[in-house]
Amino acid sequence: MVFVIAAFAIALLATRPFGLPRWVWPVAASLLIVALGYEPAPAAARAILAQWNVLLFIAGLLGISAGAHAAGVFHWITDFILARADGSWRRLFVGLFLTGAVIALLLSNDATAVVLTPIVYRAVTRHGGNPKPFLFACIFVANTASFGLPFSNPANVLILPHARLLPYVWHLAIPQLCAIAAALALLLFFFRREIAGSYGTTECGAPVAAVARALIAMALVVVCYFVALARGWPLGIVASAGAIVVVLAAGKNPVGALRRAGWSVVSLLAGLFVLFDAAARAGFVAWIAAHLTAAMHGSALVATASAAAGAAALSNLFNNLPVAVASSYVAARASAPVAYPLIAGVDLGPNLVTSASLATILWLTILRQYGVRVSFAEYLRLGAAVLPATLLPAILWLSLIR
Repeated sequence: MVFVIAAFAIALLATRPFGLPRWVWPVAASLLIVALGYEPAPAAARAILAQWNVLLFIAGLLGISAGAHAAGVFHWITDFILARADGSWRRLFVGLFLTGAVIALLLSNDATAVVLTPIVYRAVTRHGGNPKPFLFACIFVANTASFGLPFSNPANVLILPHARLLPYVWHLAIPQLCAIAAALALLLFFFRREIAGSYGTTECGAPVAAVARALIAMALVVVCYFVALARGWPLGIVASAGAIVVVLAAGKNPVGALRRAGWSVVSLLAGLFVLFDAAARAGFVAWIAAHLTAAMHGSALVATASAAAGAAALSNLFNNLPVAVASSYVAARASAPVAYPLIAGVDLGPNLVTSASLATILWLTILRQYGVRVSFAEYLRLGAAVLPATLLPAILWLSLIR
């Protein structure tokens, strides 16, 4: 019964019937499971509190993104790239894609998709360009360049909450570089006609004081991330403290800046933690972990492909956020190192369909506000090429070094 309730809640989360917020379904399902006695209330509270590091990390990311946006950091970065592209749409496309990769790797994939998208749209249309290729670049680089470092995506912290920098980089840095290169090459090919030609050159001055302060604060946060990974400190504390620093450095009204952040994701995660703790209590998670552990002791290629491709497939079937939470329970209980292929699958999976990640769903919402329509088939046409091209290098590398 627990599994049925959890699966039904995740399906509702993915489809969002009646237009209700997505957090409603996992929260309602978790309350139902507690009310029916499948999960004691103290155990539900412990399940949420046990994930304090992840919740603090996500809250910190939301605050950092809100502070940087309020300061005008992303506006200045876009203007800088526009000026450096020297009027070439193709150079602008490459510059925005690579800059988005850096932002996704060092800040978060959600910031790349949600904050950069409207700025890129306004910048491209202001110069008379076709915004669609650049908007696709925003979301595909956000989903692709999100697993190379432990703090690039909240899913990474969920699945591997106590990651150490060197082992993590050894396993996933090379696949990350290959994925970025493959996605960029494919998008350049698909949009080769749309990004031909030129626009009028522009100038970009030095960043104003608020932008400079926020950039320095963000750089300090990234340095602290690396120090925390090297010393084994929780990333959640660094991110939440960093959010305070960035918001204050922005010099804007902190309440106004933070109000615009998407805090509902914290409630959504809390509900998912209770659901999967109940599933673990019922033995379902242990069953999956046992099968994955057995597979990992067989053929390296088959086992790695099963974990990565399975996580990617489930992310597209439901959404990668609940799959990441489920993967965290599986990785914690499996005796084999399944975390890395699970991270690759969960992070790259949303490259296929529009409902597979919260970032993609929010991206589509932003596009509709500007009158830009992206059909399921249009996204799938690109995703069907990008997903295998980005996931395959990770599978091959992880099976090779196992």
